[in-house]
Amino acid sequence: MARPHTTGKRRRRSPRMGASARGSIRLVLLLAGLTGINVYVFYFKKDTAVPELLEASSMTRTMAENQAESIAEITDKAGQGQVPAKDDGHPTDPAAENQGRVVEGEFGKLDTLSTVLAREGWAEVALTVSAALGKVVDPKSIWPGHRFALSFDEEGQPERMEYRPSAILTYVVTRQADGGWSASKHERPVELRTENVAGRIDSSLYGSIQGAGEAPALVAKLVDLFAWDINFYTDQHPGDVWKVVIEKRYLDGGFQGYGHVLAAEYSGKVGTFRAFRHVEGGKEGYFDEKGQAITKSFLKTPLRYVRVSSKFDTKRFHPVLHMTKAHLGVDYAAPVGTPIWAAASGKVVEAAMKRGSGNTIVIRHDNGYASRYYHLSKFAKGLKAGLTVSQKQVIGYVGTTGLSTGPHLHFGLTLNGSFVDPMKVKGMRDRPVARPSTYREAIRPWQRQLEALDGVLAKN
Repeated sequence: MARPHTTGKRRRRSPRMGASARGSIRLVLLLAGLTGINVYVFYFKKDTAVPELLEASSMTRTMAENQAESIAEITDKAGQGQVPAKDDGHPTDPAAENQGRVVEGEFGKLDTLSTVLAREGWAEVALTVSAALGKVVDPKSIWPGHRFALSFDEEGQPERMEYRPSAILTYVVTRQADGGWSASKHERPVELRTENVAGRIDSSLYGSIQGAGEAPALVAKLVDLFAWDINFYTDQHPGDVWKVVIEKRYLDGGFQGYGHVLAAEYSGKVGTFRAFRHVEGGKEGYFDEKGQAITKSFLKTPLRYVRVSSKFDTKRFHPVLHMTKAHLGVDYAAPVGTPIWAAASGKVVEAAMKRGSGNTIVIRHDNGYASRYYHLSKFAKGLKAGLTVSQKQVIGYVGTTGLSTGPHLHFGLTLNGSFVDPMKVKGMRDRPVARPSTYREAIRPWQRQLEALDGVLAKN
């Protein structure tokens, strides 16, 4: 949940009671106080001195007077036909309470932009504000921990919203004179540094990168970069080495995140792979030392999974049906809700619930291939048959629908209508660089920096 911090107007003080009512109630309560003291002395307390009695009487009288003010206030207003409303923490006039108010907080785990706006009194403009923000940033990119600020004008009406995903970026949505809303992006200037980092794996790539003092985001960058050649869930081993030349963003001396990976290397039992960033014809791409694209027609795996729970097998014993039945795909065990990517670009030919395979997606690709995704918990928003998707686009989420014993993705591939083992398919690489000689000259500095990291590894 959001933890808002508000600033606003103070409440007015309640009017004081009338003189006659105050005098009457003082007399009644004073007598009651004296009676209480007498009972205390004669029945509960022995050897009580007169000064102590007077002090107790004075304290009782003061407390009684304080209570009398509140009682008389109610009495006076009741005589005038006015009874003060009970203050239950909810403003009786939202516009008045919100005058000049600012609400600041952060998005919680279950929050969306709409829920936060509704909760903070922006329900009437939530749709238009969301639409305006959507023109500069996807509202679905909002994550728990991102901050927001909502401002009301002097009439208590919504006036300005700030969405702050980081210390660098702020998106501002403001109300216009005609009642409409407009959004703008504000980015603070940062210092961009190129740094070289390397490490050796003891137990995992994540642990090695963390041990080198780097953020977890670097793990995702390397995994995504080599996703076409390395399955990091099965191919990483102790002793493997990784190197990276990467841009880092700094603001006021503090690290704010990573920029482009300029060069990277992973070497171990799986082999040695290098990737270099190269911009050609205004288009960015990653290539190996020979200028061949590192991207292929098919991803090595279509999700980040925990383990392979079942491989391609034409004579597998089915755990639900309890019979021998061909398993024409690979099962990847993963938590419910794990994003699933399109293994390659193509056209969605089916997105529907099936009895056995549950929520099912089938995508037709070039060269006679089609990929199949079973047991999804749900489809990506807007996904339907006829839609064209790009490689690594999120198409759905892991689930356990249909005939399933637990959350996993069943991933299958067909070639010209016949099932093939996805783990044995070697996708064709994308186009190489257009000018090899220019490319080789451009990557030479990055090659030298990768080689220089051998000295860093030797010291560790």
